[in-house]
Amino acid sequence: MISELKLNNFRCFDSTNITLSPGINFFYGPNGSGKTSILEAAYMCSSGKSFKSSNIKSLISFNKEFFSIGAYDSTRGYTLQITKNQDKPILLKINNTKSTTSNLIKEFPATAIHNSTFAFANASPDFRRKVLDRSLFVSNSTFSEIWFGFYRSLKQRNGALKKGLINNIDTWNKKVSEEGHKLDLNRVSFFKETIEELNSIFNKINPCKITDKLKYITIEFFSGWNKEKTLYEVLFQNQQKDILSKVTTRGPHKADIKILMNGMDAKQILSRGEQKILSIFWCCAQNEVLKKKYNINATLIIDDIKSELDDSTFGVFLNLLKFIDNQVIFSCIDDHFSSKMDSDYKDFKKFHVEQLR
Repeated sequence: MISELKLNNFRCFDSTNITLSPGINFFYGPNGSGKTSILEAAYMCSSGKSFKSSNIKSLISFNKEFFSIGAYDSTRGYTLQITKNQDKPILLKINNTKSTTSNLIKEFPATAIHNSTFAFANASPDFRRKVLDRSLFVSNSTFSEIWFGFYRSLKQRNGALKKGLINNIDTWNKKVSEEGHKLDLNRVSFFKETIEELNSIFNKINPCKITDKLKYITIEFFSGWNKEKTLYEVLFQNQQKDILSKVTTRGPHKADIKILMNGMDAKQILSRGEQKILSIFWCCAQNEVLKKKYNINATLIIDDIKSELDDSTFGVFLNLLKFIDNQVIFSCIDDHFSSKMDSDYKDFKKFHVEQLR
């Protein structure tokens, strides 16, 4: 969780300090005022990356030599400092000790929903796997070792397939199967916990046409192979196919979260707004699992919340906010919260972005 956020020479902000609520944080203002930049900086505290640009150097304010982002978690007393100079790699320090980007997600966990990734149902299987795996990296101290163990063995098997070294392929069949089984067990377990929390959220919010429709959605976890057989059996049976294609065609690297409605892919039925609210529900459910079962405070970051949402779908989001225990940081062009509404939400804080510059 981020209690304080300090920006220097970051995009349009020369210098600003923002004290965030542990609950709901709403940033509003016209396009170009810096709303997305604040959310972008908050997400960088969890990833070392921008959700808008792959070029970190471009985040430095015009004619400046560097940018810095400072973050503080008051619940643990943890500090974070991110610095990027024009001619130097990005520098990360947690509690004044040099750190790596892989540590950020564990110490300042966050999930971002923005215009490029809001459609969970319409996204690639790789994206849905990553959303699930990020929570597992945070909640399970052994998951990193399990994840890297599987992908190392997969790389070795694929390397053997590409080079035609099939004499020892069964060795890699066994290794990929062993590591893949452990990875799959962890994913299935967290997926089930998320489904339970998602159903709990659906039961809490006020029923309406949209929520009634979403309740007909079936969300299933596909492990990446037909589990009527073991992964080793599947790898062995697909061996000739894999040799021809020179790549492993079945396994946890093909896992997916399938979203269906009446047996069809839900993306063919749901509107863009319904897909966005479903993405928010899913990410909220994952963060609530982290909070309730693992005592981890994860932040949900939603850029331009009103985009793709009509008034009725936006009303579902407003209702959802009442039942979220984790920190939420979101933005919108207009102020949709009156002083009377503010009291409906736990630890609600509102920011007019133009006044922060």
